[in-house]
Amino acid sequence: MRLLTFFLAGCLAWAQGVSPSRSTPAPEYPRRVILDTDPGIDDAMAVLLALQSPELSIEAITVVAGNVPVELGAANALKLVELAGRTDVIVAAGAAGPLQRKLHTAEVIHGENGMGGVELPAPGRRLDHRHAVQVIRDLVEANPGQVTLVPVGPLTNIALAFLQYPELAAKTREIILMGGSAGAGNATPAAEANIFQDAEAAKVVFESGVPILMVDLTACAQARLTQKHLAGLRQSTTPVAKFVAAIAEPYLAFAEKFGNNGAAIHDALAVGMAIDPSLASTLTPVHVEVETKGEFTYGATVVNRQLTVERSEWRGDRFVLVDFPRIQPNAAYPAVVEGERFVRLFLERITREPAARK
Repeated sequence: MRLLTFFLAGCLAWAQGVSPSRSTPAPEYPRRVILDTDPGIDDAMAVLLALQSPELSIEAITVVAGNVPVELGAANALKLVELAGRTDVIVAAGAAGPLQRKLHTAEVIHGENGMGGVELPAPGRRLDHRHAVQVIRDLVEANPGQVTLVPVGPLTNIALAFLQYPELAAKTREIILMGGSAGAGNATPAAEANIFQDAEAAKVVFESGVPILMVDLTACAQARLTQKHLAGLRQSTTPVAKFVAAIAEPYLAFAEKFGNNGAAIHDALAVGMAIDPSLASTLTPVHVEVETKGEFTYGATVVNRQLTVERSEWRGDRFVLVDFPRIQPNAAYPAVVEGERFVRLFLERITREPAARK
């Protein structure tokens, strides 16, 4: 295989996204966040981490179909905000399926109720009357340049927002997403599950011009919840910690069936990057293309780390390689993560007493 001649060294991290057209300001705290999710066990962990972290101002939780149907995911989100004592947070339901394909759900991992069979009380409040896409649009328009989107499920709601409101991308501060892979996939050998669920939506998002931090599978593999951590959670007296311990049990059991030492808490790590950017000790600018046509590679995130491409010219009877032009990055990914420090942060926040806000 021909080696490319130019390489871009990874830089020390300031966990921000990369855009080909604009830079991302350094984060200000509390960081204004819309969390887009498909709860889901690891999504529930991400939601609770976000709600328990004063560095984040959770403007809304928007729900997309993914791990479970959107109606169930929305009910789960309502239950989670009540568990955390955060009934001040807007919860809205969004897309019921991908832009073009049929929905694939994952009850074999997350249980029929999306929470590993662990039941929470029925919510005492209702969803916001608006569609999630409208909520995203309204909040970004009201706070231009201030709102960070943190999607930890399929990217359908975010893509719909950018498609329906073309001016919205320019007003979005940054996207910190859990999805994609700079290596192998988990839904297929090539594709990570969130991107595989709706690759067409992911393509829209990666081409939006919004600075993107892609918290991918290779990053998430560096932050694992183990049986030792689970034992500590069980000893906590807080309702949030007890719930997380209960849902983590089947999640770890599923991961360990495949020989893993613990389970990567994928979605929570994306929230962690919003809380503490220094968790990424190496941040790599990349150009990401999303495969939407391949028979075996649908949903693959094709990550160009070198930021060069080959250029050939036709010379009579063949193409001749002539140049290696540079291309602009459209994302960054945290190649090296301080996984143990993140897990300590996660456990500290989850075992805190919820601070109710009205």
